[in-house]
Order: sequence, then structure tokens, then C-alpha cells
Amino acid sequence: MKLVGLEAVLFYLLALVAILFAIFMITARSAVHSALLLISTLVATAGLYLLVHAEFVAGVQILIYVGGVLVLFIFVIMLVNAKEEDTKMFTRQLLIAGTLTFFLGLGIIAILLQTQKGNFFTLASPAPPKIEQAQNNPNLSPSHNISQNTIKIGQELYTKTVLPFEIASLVLLVAIIGAVRLARERKQEKIYD
Repeated sequence: MKLVGLEAVLFYLLALVAILFAIFMITARSAVHSALLLISTLVATAGLYLLVHAEFVAGVQILIYVGGVLVLFIFVIMLVNAKEEDTKMFTRQLLIAGTLTFFLGLGIIAILLQTQKGNFFTLASPAPPKIEQAQNNPNLSPSHNISQNTIKIGQELYTKTVLPFEIASLVLLVAIIGAVRLARERKQEKIYD
């Protein structure tokens, strides 16, 4: 798959936005701000998935991670009412970590530009001949059997893999119960003090 022109520009723009929001998320002083910045990072990543025609993955990214898990994280953080610790904005460790991250990012960008062989707006080499033949075959196109694919995904999710989903929901429930208990213990400590 090639992304050329406007698609490539959007790809690089969304990638830059995702990276910047991820950096802001790591350096944010408030846990709530970090969670909100993580939501922005995941939405930008979903945009990247849309650009490479992975609509299902983008939808799952938005619905499950942003809509479910991160909203739950924000509620738990707000319920626990975690106070921010007084720390210096820039410590020596943060300066060293930032410098190393900057040079690592420059190295990754240099490697990416080196592999592009001078064509900055092309993200991939042409597909091998057999893949191109399969893409041109109407019987093998994704839109040909889209309803069958959806049925198969539903059957897999609700038959063979239902136990992992139930276990994940129990883990999230335990996290909520733990946050509520911590919040109540802190309120009781304030009453007795």
C-alpha cells in the first residue's frame, strides 16, 4: 500500500500529533491531564489506522480504549482524588531523559529517511506481484465478503474468546472497587484527624 500526496502528509501529521501528545502525556504533572492526553494520542493513532484502511481496528481503538478503558481510568483517578506531589518542574533526571529521548527520536527519523531512499511521501514499496493479483481479484476483495467477515468476528468474540473478555471485565471491576475503598479510607482518615 502506498500513501502518496495528501494521504502521506496526513499520515505524517497524525504521527507527529500522536508523538507530541504522548510526550505531553508522560510529562504532565496531573494524572487526569495524562489520561486526557492519552485519549488524544489514541484518537490520533486511530486516524493513522483509518489512513491505512484498517477501519475495524480504528473503531475498536476508539470504542474499547478511548470509550471504555480510559474513561474508566479517568473516573477512578477522580474518585481516588490523588493529590499531585510537589516536585520540581525540571529535575536532572528529566533533563537527561529528555535529551536521550530527543537523540533517540532523531536517530529513528534518520533511519526512516534513509529507508525512504529520497522519496519522503511514499511509505511503502510496491506490493509483490502475487499480492497485486489477489487485490485485483474481485472474489478476494474485502468488500466481497464483508458480511461473512463480520459474522466470523462476532462468532469468535462471543464463543471461543468470551472467557478472556469476562476476565478482563472482572479485573476492571476489581480496580473500581479498589479505588472506591481507597477513597473511603482517605475520607475516614480526614474525619478522624
